[in-house]
Amino acid sequence: MRRIVFPAVITAALLLHAFTRATTADNFPAVKLWNDALNAFDASALRSLYSSNPPAQAVGNDQKPQDISTEFDFWQQLKAGGARDLQASVRESADKNGLHIVSLTVKFHTPTPAGVRTRYVFEQQGWQKQPDAWRIVIAKHSDVVKMPRAGREHKRILLIFGGNWCYDCHVLDFALRETDAAPIVQRSFIVVHVDIGEGKLNPDLVSLYQIPLSRGVPALAVLDSDGKPLYSAHGEFEKARSMDPDDLIAFLNKWKPM
Repeated sequence: MRRIVFPAVITAALLLHAFTRATTADNFPAVKLWNDALNAFDASALRSLYSSNPPAQAVGNDQKPQDISTEFDFWQQLKAGGARDLQASVRESADKNGLHIVSLTVKFHTPTPAGVRTRYVFEQQGWQKQPDAWRIVIAKHSDVVKMPRAGREHKRILLIFGGNWCYDCHVLDFALRETDAAPIVQRSFIVVHVDIGEGKLNPDLVSLYQIPLSRGVPALAVLDSDGKPLYSAHGEFEKARSMDPDDLIAFLNKWKPM
């Protein structure tokens, strides 16, 4: 069988389209089949949902195509580590270039040294309608993340990308905790710090939320209570030391929940 390399434009659509132009969520039935097979880790049922012609591909953190076995291995290792009660929900969806593209939040419970905790994986899939069924032709997953349950508190999630070496990151953190902006943060946001190290840590989250690290850090992303991206940084905060506090307050008021 001739191996078909999936066009780069489709890969780009999968990775970016759902976060830039898609505006709807749906109850795509094939996702439920995938979710059920994942929970049971029925290898045969799971593999039957991935295309063999053209061969399904995974996308790595380097945005390069990989054999789809890396996708199976990831979920198998997650299940072997005790993950249970996996629930996939469609955050956004769109149709492009003959694919139905879905962005999923996969919520599950897993044992930790502190007890059973809720964790999340962000999954993106491109489904193709084939003669007998819908099948996945391309997929990408994030690493496991600790996503706060902001929905219960009617709050949004403020992701702050930075590092301990970053002076302006410390300035912004102080401003969010100690200045006139602090009450807004406490009422309306859950703050999550994402460590980028020297620019090489958590590349999946940097890519997922389209953070332009070339413009500097700290960089912010705002998510709704379900983890749906609402805003990604445009380089506004990398000089936090010289930011007018009123500009920070205006930003928070703009993105706080109604």
